[in-house]
Amino acid sequence: MSAISPRLSRRAPAARSPVLQRDPAHAHDGDAPKGPRGTAALAKTLDLLDRVAMAEAPPTFAELVAATGLPRGTLHRLLAALVEHRLVDAASDDRRYVPGVHLLELARRSWERSDLRGAAAQAIAELNRRTGETVHLAVLDDDAVVYIDKVESDHPLRLHSAIGKRGPVHCTAVGKVMAAYLDDAKQRALVGRLDLVRHTASTLISRTALVRALTEIRARGLAFDREEHAIGIHCVAAPVFDFRGRCAGGISITAPTARVDARQLVAFGRLLVEAAHQVTLGLGGAGPAQPASRRARSR
Repeated sequence: MSAISPRLSRRAPAARSPVLQRDPAHAHDGDAPKGPRGTAALAKTLDLLDRVAMAEAPPTFAELVAATGLPRGTLHRLLAALVEHRLVDAASDDRRYVPGVHLLELARRSWERSDLRGAAAQAIAELNRRTGETVHLAVLDDDAVVYIDKVESDHPLRLHSAIGKRGPVHCTAVGKVMAAYLDDAKQRALVGRLDLVRHTASTLISRTALVRALTEIRARGLAFDREEHAIGIHCVAAPVFDFRGRCAGGISITAPTARVDARQLVAFGRLLVEAAHQVTLGLGGAGPAQPASRRARSR
């Protein structure tokens, strides 16, 4: 799931520069830290980022020295780290500091994921009610699947999973369905980076076979995991699209083979396609016209 970032507090306003006024609570910033090692440095870095991001006018280095009370060498090192990670940028003309573009990227990803969870909440709850099985909502994060929401089965025999957990792409239904809808260049790059670890005898460990499977998945709008990640567990997944027409995430239904047979899983896939379509509509999105509505078939 998505990790939760520490919230940056807004400073009390002042006459000239609201965020740059030195806060009395930070009067002893130079003192030895009382918390775990590294905590004080992290707090100073986040406070510095907050001051730059919330300032009404881009602050200079001298203004940040006065506002934070940090030694010039310390401040320079913290700013350099923030600039390196594109969280802060230094204007070339007068060395004023402004929020970096990576903040926009982080905000966009956070907004999209929060919006996805809200849009999918009712749909995944209804899928769970109709199937009795565990339903996951996931996103693709670099080379892994991240589960951002779930509704768990009430059955004693079920897959135990956790929101925020990362999983493999190549052997999960939801991972494969999201990879299937990447554009060609991104898909090739992803497949090339993946560590195709064998989990069961059914796991795809050939890049050629994986690319072929992704092509078939995109053609039908559904992906299946036939005990590829764990023996006795199979899944079906469908994609969700955002307002740009890009795959924003995936919804999967996971069930033990001892309770749900292959035919039932295919029937779940038909329910899943409709639910994913409703979530897509809730995001203002639109997916492929035909593939997602085709009759569900197992891989």
